[in-house]
Order: sequence, then C-alpha cells, then structure tokens
Amino acid sequence: MGTKKVKISAVKRAAHLKQRKAPLTKQQQQKLAQQKSAKERGQNIFIQKAHKKDEVFQRKKQNKRSAMGLPDVDNEEMDDDELLDNVADMLDGEDLEYLNMKKGRNRKRKHAVGEEADDDDIKHAVGLEKQFAHDTALEDASKKITVDLLPVKTREGEIITRSTQVDFKPKPKAKKAAAEEQVEGEQEEDGEEGEKGDEDDDDDTAEIEYEDSDDDVVNDEEDTNAIKKVAEKKMVSTTDLLIARQQEIERQKYRIGIICSGILEKPEDKMRNFNALFELMDETNKAGVPNLLTVRKVAIVSLTEIFKDILPEYRVGQVDTKMQTVRKATLERVTFENALLQHFKKFLQRLEKLTAAVNRKGHGRVTPQSVKMAEVAVQSMADLLMAHPYFNYVKNIAQLLVYMLNCNYPRMRETVHNCFRYVFANDKKMDMTLFIIRRINHLIKSKNNVVHLECITCLMALKIKNVNLDAEKENELKQKKLEAHRQRLLSLSKKERKRRKKLTELNKELDETRAEENKQTKHAKLTEIVKMLFTIYFRVLKNDPTSKVLSAILEGLAEFAHVINLDFFSDLIEVLNNILETQEDLGYREQLHCIKTIFVILSGQGEVLNIDPIRFYQHFYRNMLAVHAGKNHDDFRIILQTLDEVLVKRRRNMSQQRLMAFIKRLLMVGLNLLHHGTLATLGTIKTTFQLTSVLDILLDTDDSIGSGKYDPTLEDPEYCNASCTALYELTTLQRHYHPIVRKMATHIANGVPASGEGSLPSEIGKLTAMELFEQYDSTQMAFNPTIPVPRPCEPKIKKGQHDYLSPDFKTFYKQMLKNNQVRPTTIDSKSTTFDFYKDLKCK
Repeated sequence: MGTKKVKISAVKRAAHLKQRKAPLTKQQQQKLAQQKSAKERGQNIFIQKAHKKDEVFQRKKQNKRSAMGLPDVDNEEMDDDELLDNVADMLDGEDLEYLNMKKGRNRKRKHAVGEEADDDDIKHAVGLEKQFAHDTALEDASKKITVDLLPVKTREGEIITRSTQVDFKPKPKAKKAAAEEQVEGEQEEDGEEGEKGDEDDDDDTAEIEYEDSDDDVVNDEEDTNAIKKVAEKKMVSTTDLLIARQQEIERQKYRIGIICSGILEKPEDKMRNFNALFELMDETNKAGVPNLLTVRKVAIVSLTEIFKDILPEYRVGQVDTKMQTVRKATLERVTFENALLQHFKKFLQRLEKLTAAVNRKGHGRVTPQSVKMAEVAVQSMADLLMAHPYFNYVKNIAQLLVYMLNCNYPRMRETVHNCFRYVFANDKKMDMTLFIIRRINHLIKSKNNVVHLECITCLMALKIKNVNLDAEKENELKQKKLEAHRQRLLSLSKKERKRRKKLTELNKELDETRAEENKQTKHAKLTEIVKMLFTIYFRVLKNDPTSKVLSAILEGLAEFAHVINLDFFSDLIEVLNNILETQEDLGYREQLHCIKTIFVILSGQGEVLNIDPIRFYQHFYRNMLAVHAGKNHDDFRIILQTLDEVLVKRRRNMSQQRLMAFIKRLLMVGLNLLHHGTLATLGTIKTTFQLTSVLDILLDTDDSIGSGKYDPTLEDPEYCNASCTALYELTTLQRHYHPIVRKMATHIANGVPASGEGSLPSEIGKLTAMELFEQYDSTQMAFNPTIPVPRPCEPKIKKGQHDYLSPDFKTFYKQMLKNNQVRPTTIDSKSTTFDFYKDLKCK
C-alpha cells in the first residue's frame, strides 16, 4: 500500500520543526564534554576561562619577546637586572661602562633598602589585620537586634505589640560535607588539581549543606542532661535530683516548643522535625538516656495539637508520580501529603503501642506509669477523631477506641464515651457513626453481653430522634425561592438574562439530582443505624435480661421507642412485663425505664393495640415515692417524662379515681424534693387542672362528700379513694422558702385562674414541667431568680412584765433602788445589771 500525503500549513510545519530535536554539532558536543569533565573534577567553569585567557596572554608575550630577539621565559616575569643584562649584550664601549655602573648602584640600593621595606610592610600588614579583627569583635559584641515579643491583650480588647533589644549571636549558615575532604585530598595528589584546591574550596558549592536556625535545638546537640550529670556524682541528695529533674523538664519543654513552632510555621520544610518529637515519646532516646514521664506526655500532647492544626479536612489519596506526570505545584503538594501521612501513621503506631501495655492483650506487668501514658494516648486519639473524622486512618482510631471503651480503667472509658457522644451528635455524613455502631455491636456480641455500662450509654447521643427530612426539604425550597428573587432584582442585559436563565435551570436540575441522591443515601444510613441499634437492645433483652447493662438498655428503648416497628410492639411489651413481674431484685430506676418505654409505645403508634396498661399504672404509682431530695433526685426527670405520657397524653384513657390518685401522690412527692423538683410537680398539676375539670373536687375541703376514706398506702390507685381527700399540701407549699414555689402553689389553690388574683406571670405560666425543672435547677449552688438578702435591722427592745414569787419583794427592791443601796455591776447603752443577792448578803 502506498502512503497518503496530507497537506499541512506552514505554521504547523514550523511548529513541528521547532519541537524536533536537532542533532548537536561537534562544537556543541565538545563544549558539553568540557562542562561535564569540569563538573566531575569539581572545578568552576569561570576559573577555566580565566586560565585560558592567561595562557593566551602569555603566549602573545612570548611571541613579542622572540620578535625582539629576547630569550624565551616560560611564564615568568623578568626583573630589572635581567633586563639590563640582556641590553648589555647589544652595547659596547662607553655605553657599556655607563650601563654597568648604573646596574651596580641599583643592586646596592635594592639590597640595602629592600630588606627594611619588606620588614616594615609585613609588620604594618599584620598590625592592620589585628586591628581589623579587634574592631570586628567589638562591633559584634555590641551589636543589638530587635526581636518581636508576644502581643498583650488588655481588658478593653486592645492589642499591644511589644519588642526588645537582644545581643546579636551569629550562627554558621553552611557546613562542608564530609566528602569534600576526600575530594580535596585527591586534588593535592594531582599536580594541577592540587594548585587549584584552594580556589575550589571557595567556589564549589555543590556539596554544601545549609543548616536551619533551630537545628541545634532539634538535634539536641547541647550536652546539658542535668539528671545524668547529677547521677554521676558520688553523693547525691534528693533536693539535687528534684532540681535536676525540674531543669530537665523545663529544657525539654522549651525544646518541644521550638520544634512545634518550626513545624507550624512551614510544615512543608520541617517534616524531619517530627522524628525529634517521636524520639521524646519513647522510653529512651538515641543515647540510651530514659525520657521523663512528664516530657513524654508533653510530646504526645504537642504532636496531637500539631496534627489537629495541619491535617487537611479531606481524605488524602495516593498518587503515583512515576506512572503519571503532574505539574510542579501538584508534585510538591502530593509529596507533602504523603510525608505527612507517613508521620501520622508512625504517631498512631506509637499510641497503639502505649495502649497495648494496659489492655488484656498486652504482655508484661501493668505499672502506674504505663497506665498514665495509656490515658494520655487514648485522650490524644479521641481528640484526633473528633477534630478530623474524615481523614485517613480514623477508622483504625475508632476501632481501637471501641476496644478501649470496655477496658478496666474508668478514666479511659469516660474519655472514649465522651468522644463517641460528640461524634454521634456532630456526624453529618453518618459514615463514622455507622462504623462505630457496627464495631460496638461486634464487641458486645463477642463478650456475650458482659460489657461495661459505657458501651450502651454512648448510644443515647444518636441523632435519630431529631432527624426530620421534611424540614430540610422545606429549607431548601425556601432558599431556592430567595435565590430566584435575588436574580430577578439584578439588572442585566437581555442576552445576559437569557444566558443566566439557562444556566440557572441547568444548575437547578443538577442540585435537585444531587440533593435527592444525598437524601436517599442519608436515609439508608439512618435505617442501617436503627437496625444495628435495636439489634443490640433486643439481644440483651432476649438472651440476658439480668445483665448489669439492663438499665442502659431500657433507657435507650425509652428514648428511641418512637422509631420501633409496630410489629414488635406486642412482643416488646410482653418482655418488659415479664421483667417487671419476675425479677425481684430489679431497681426502681430500671422499673421506671420499663414503664416509660411502655407508655411511650402506647402513646404513639401503639394506640391501635388493644392492650390494657392497668398493671403498669400500679408499678408506676408504687415507684413514684422512691425519689426524694437526696442522691437520686436527678431520677425525678424519668418520672416527669412518664407523667407527661400518663397524665397529659393518655388522660382520656384514665378513670377519674386513678387520675386524682396520681395528682394526690405527685403532690406528696413534691414535699420531699428540692425546689426545682417541686416546681416541676406543680407545673404538671397545673397543666392537668387546665385540661381536666374533674380535679376541682380535690380543692374542696368538705369531707362529707364521697364514699369511703382515703388510703395513701394502698398500691392500687383505682381503689385508694383519692376523691375523699384534699390537696392540703398546697397550704404547706404556700410558705415555701422559694418565691416561685409560693406563687405556683397559690395559683393552683385558687383554681388555676387565667387572670386576676392568684394568676401567674406570663414568663412563668408558659413554661412546661421539664423547663421548670431545668431552668430553676440549683445544683450550681445558686438560686434562679436570685433571692434577695433580708435587710439588716436592729431588734426592738420591749419592756416585759415581771412576776414575783414573794409579793413583798417588789416593794422591798424598789425601796432599795430608791435609797441607792444597790450598785449596778454592768452598765452599757442598752442594759443595766444589778446584783441584789450580793448586797443582801453584805447586809
């Protein structure tokens, strides 16, 4: 087949020829070879050119001398005597005698004066050099530089900058490589290269390694290990050891601060400084000297803060620069990210090693020092997980923290517990939440439900209850309407408006597609989280109902009962009823959680179930008296949440006798609570009075109406005859120490009026029972609102009446006072004391 010819333009042909590499000429090849040989010998190309010019000049000079008939001198300058000898050979007669006489005079004067001149010149030059060195030293010693100090912020918010003058201490900026000595030695062996060795020392910079400003601090070149020096002494006191230890700690803190400042200043150039911090984390450094425990902790905390600051918010990908070409800026960024990832991996490996020393898989005896280091390591990993939940290796951190959630050390469990609650509450993508819940499920399953309570309680922070996709959709629609309105207000040209309109429609379609995909993904993750959560809960209830985590399981069920599938309601209620009936050692808190779960189920989707909760009313009525103003006062929050389901949402499903019995017992409980608990009970009673009119009979003090007698000790609220009693506790609460309690009790005693006498202020009347419980909480030892201090006043002195056993004594002592026979013993501005017995005895 023949080749097909294609015509191209002259511009393309010129560009094509320009890009083609033309073969080098012989001169260019020779030039490249010379440059390469010069570079290999460590010589400078400028020195070679200078030598070539000198050779050309010497060659021209020799040619001139040969043309004049003078002898050739190999690259040496002739002095005056040699020049006169050469001229004398061409003269004779009187001219020759005159020339010889002048030559002798010159030799005598040169011999006499030359030696003295040379000595004076040398002495003068040495003196000048010494004077210059002395002046330079004085100038450096007196030289000052200005250093900026940390700014100071005043109370008014102003920033004051500061600076100071410090002595100037120059540091060497460059150091020769070790290989330079070998090259210099080789040049001395060679003749020509040996002569040029000094010039190469000044001009060759190919093997110079530049030092950084903090290299001495990073490498710790100063031999100032105080503890080691003190330990070498024969007689060492405890005070010397403590002083040396404190000095070593302060020195290492300063060193760590310098290293961290350098890394944060420019991380791309200070990656090697991480190795110095890693060395401080280990038990011993390179020299074999053990690191102090405080220094190791400071190193871990400092590295944690550095990684929190410099780690990116995204996941770093692996880019193979050998297989694909990238730009220079991209290559620098990829190199930095890969180095950062490697150092982050080393840091996590060291933290894992510290935690392995205290967990069950660790080998060796656990010491208090190893426990402290493990606590710092766990706190460091928790901080990294909370700061960067989407970076590389965070799943490895989460997996290790899940295992530490079940360790035997309470402080570590608390740290991990708080970390997971923060992640669950702030995770928007739900990826890390789903991963952690899966690992917790695997841990509980592998331990046969024998785990610590923190493994279950951390799940209470899941954002299942507050998820509302409809609200998110409404916000997006509102935002789009506002954006469209803003675009209409812009004054654009006709073409621009058409172009903007098309672009807006296209962006709108893309946004809708992405939003729908994100919502579907989020909904799928939430569904998986809910399944995993109730798998954990139901496994414990079914397989181990006597587990020590039952309280946390019941609390979680009560919190998330609104998302349980309707098909499981009957079975779940039956299981909870069996727990209440069969387990005699079940605590009141667990019983309250069971009752709350059941009523939450029955108040929501469970209304369609045909279940009579009379047995659960009895359990709840009995356990209400278990809470008091002591240590378990916070458990009253569970009772309040259950009362909201029983008395408010299910008030129509309750009989009047049962409703009045609950109100009466609730007010009895309010007498045994703190003031914010009492306010919450009064708030619940106020809401119930507003919604139901049958409770007005409890405010009537006439006991002739009713059948039977009220029995407060009966456990069944249906038959305790609460209608035959009255809310006499309100009279006691009207004299309460808290002013809001007094107002609330008066308001209920007056029949909950909306206005007029006994009504409440609007800012108090609109608060719910739970808001009253939280807003007026006094656990911080402060009243809300602040109760004013009573005004200081002096007590009034009232004259009292005196009673006398003997009627004759009154006339007797009055006669003695009248005759001044009794002298006062103590007289002040308010009282006078008389000693009648002493005066009578004297008489």
